[in-house]
Amino acid sequence: MRNRVLIALLGFTAASAYGQGAGPAITGQPYSADEKTETVRTLADGTHITVRSDKGRVYRDSEGRTREEQTFSRRPGTEALLVIIINDPIAHTRYILDPASKTGRKTSNEIPRANSHPAPRGQSDTPEPKTTIEKLGTQTIEGVLVEGRRHTTVWPAGSKRGNDQPITEVSEAWRSPELQVLVLSKNTDLERGETTHTLTNISRAEPDPSLFQPPADYTVTEELHH
Repeated sequence: MRNRVLIALLGFTAASAYGQGAGPAITGQPYSADEKTETVRTLADGTHITVRSDKGRVYRDSEGRTREEQTFSRRPGTEALLVIIINDPIAHTRYILDPASKTGRKTSNEIPRANSHPAPRGQSDTPEPKTTIEKLGTQTIEGVLVEGRRHTTVWPAGSKRGNDQPITEVSEAWRSPELQVLVLSKNTDLERGETTHTLTNISRAEPDPSLFQPPADYTVTEELHH
């Protein structure tokens, strides 16, 4: 079971909402932080259901290497799966490690070239959603200066899961222009409620270099691509 999860994660982009892993390496801006998530769902009778989770810890060194320690929940009553994802843009490698079994997988993390001839979009009678963007200015969160934007998307009737009335979804993103990561995001969805992702305990110190290599006692299998 654990092995299947690790294999599935090889197809998972390690870039979370906080900009870890995807795109060009961000150098010269090391940091580490805890990643937290809270979802609040409001029922028809006004009852609030709140689910909080400490998703893990994220790191980035001055060379642009990143490490994410993520906890994946499985079926209720089973132990959560801790997975460590390391992206090394210098060596063009990605490691997905399972601390419980001291095993891991290594693969290439080179970014594929964009398709210069994208497939044409088909015509559809489904009404298209409309999104407006509002700048929210700046503020300081967890000691970091961030810039905010609010995206408001209106789904017309009949455009999303058979809705007979327009549906409005709102999201806020507070991004650090210096660190080039999201420090806070809020997403409001009528079905799932409001989900907030936050970076806390942000440190600007250089992380230990050993965090960006598999430990010596791990058995790592390399995924070959042809």
